[in-house]
Amino acid sequence: MTGLFIGSTGGSAGKSLLSVALGVLLQKRGFSVGFMKPVGQYPRQEAERLGDADALIIQEALGQHVQADDLTPAMLPSSLHALSILADDSAFSRIKEAYARISEGKNVTLVCGTGRFPSAGTCFNADGLRLTRELGLKTILIERFRGAVEYDALLALRQHLGDSLLGVVLNDVPEKNHRDIDNLLRPYLESCRVPVLGVIPPEPGLTAMRISELARMLSGVIVAGNAKTANFVEGYIIGTMQVDNFMTFLRTRKKSDAVIVGGDRADLQIAALHSGCCCLVLTGNISPCELVRALAEEKGAPLISVRPDTFTVARSMEGIIRNKKMRDLKQLRLAIDLVTGSLDLGRIVDTVKN
Repeated sequence: MTGLFIGSTGGSAGKSLLSVALGVLLQKRGFSVGFMKPVGQYPRQEAERLGDADALIIQEALGQHVQADDLTPAMLPSSLHALSILADDSAFSRIKEAYARISEGKNVTLVCGTGRFPSAGTCFNADGLRLTRELGLKTILIERFRGAVEYDALLALRQHLGDSLLGVVLNDVPEKNHRDIDNLLRPYLESCRVPVLGVIPPEPGLTAMRISELARMLSGVIVAGNAKTANFVEGYIIGTMQVDNFMTFLRTRKKSDAVIVGGDRADLQIAALHSGCCCLVLTGNISPCELVRALAEEKGAPLISVRPDTFTVARSMEGIIRNKKMRDLKQLRLAIDLVTGSLDLGRIVDTVKN
């Protein structure tokens, strides 16, 4: 049996999506696949047992039926009041025992990491390096391309992992960067014995939602720009600063980010609309002035008016976007299709066979 660890040197790199897509692809090749996420981050109750929300979704997609606390034996504390759980010295033993049960009779078991590899899980003495070494796992790293690649971190991990590092998958790489990736970065990494297993292009449909759907999930009302509510939102930023600083910040963000701003901050609202943002979420149940309404119609950027304050809405947005990634079956199918066309599955299959 082969164990594959899916990790990344940064958060929100695409570990869950690669795990579910790779699991389905291996199943299609005839392999029996197990799955677990040793250290969880997003607790969810399932049949009176606590597990990780994302891990439970992946398990369902792969047709696996494992109790939630076996699927995720250790859960990071969700608040300072829960720090006492870190005194639990049995977490690593539970992880090893759960891995043995889940992997029994399987050709391959996928182990999905949490947060940053290898540091995540250190609080339970279950950091990534210990997990991979003591469970005998091969490692695949997935890195989200944010204008650059953390090649220093990749090379350091290559030294720590040795030949157990299968390679790296580069995620969210714009087409304009593919030539440099193929001609410069890929040869360099492979000369350093870090094989590039795939280059995945951006796909807004994986993390995006329509503006009309966002308004519904925030219990908001669209008060302007109704013609563009079918456009997509991928992320968000918060407008709580001076206009000059805010404009500088906006230039570094994607046009598909929603801007959350107080309903009484017409100056920031106008600045955001001129920047080309996809929509505004106006907090505090304050109606926008006519100038802002007119500008929103002109720019094609819907205005969503919501009752809660900016901080509360930002927290809601974080949960909505995270949950949207893993709870939409259409997005799971899209992820599988995207990975199928981008991944060197043959190299991974050869590892599983051997």
